[in-house]
Amino acid sequence: MGIYMLTVWYPPDKNPDMAKLYLKQSREIPFVTKWRVYNTSGGTDGIKQYHLIYTERGKAEEAMGEVTKYFMPFLNVEGFRYLFEPLIGVSDSYAMMGMKWE
Repeated sequence: MGIYMLTVWYPPDKNPDMAKLYLKQSREIPFVTKWRVYNTSGGTDGIKQYHLIYTERGKAEEAMGEVTKYFMPFLNVEGFRYLFEPLIGVSDSYAMMGMKWE
């Protein structure tokens, strides 16, 4: 299983446009097993969202391709931007260093 964090920013005045786009998008994304979204204020950047995306084991590349397709319509919203980051669990990162996290 792969875990990714996608961070989205957009201007507050684009909130209605963003909401309409989200409502048009499918809730089923191939190779994605779980997708959670959290909203917060982005300060001077406007609205900020954190998307935690869990993928099928061995299908991370395919899943990220599908997520990228999902967000293509959002690129037309002025001020929209996003960042993909792969995440690794603390115990896994310790194991990579030959240590054990308990």
